[in-house]
Amino acid sequence: MAVLERHLPAKYKFITIADWGKIAAQHPEVFKGIDGVHFGGIRAGDILYAKVINQALQVAKHSPVKED
Repeated sequence: MAVLERHLPAKYKFITIADWGKIAAQHPEVFKGIDGVHFGGIRAGDILYAKVINQALQVAKHSPVKED
């Protein structure tokens, strides 16, 4: 994820980041035996990705919404 994108939540309280790149780097096992970028067919990768998205949604649920 780009540096700019990682700083957006500090500037805009209505933005929540699901930082898959950060979490994926901590779990190289989900990329074992493949191209190192995609985890297709590796159940642990599917589960981890879903957890990252779900955690971000839980944070977003308690964050302010964008005003018009």
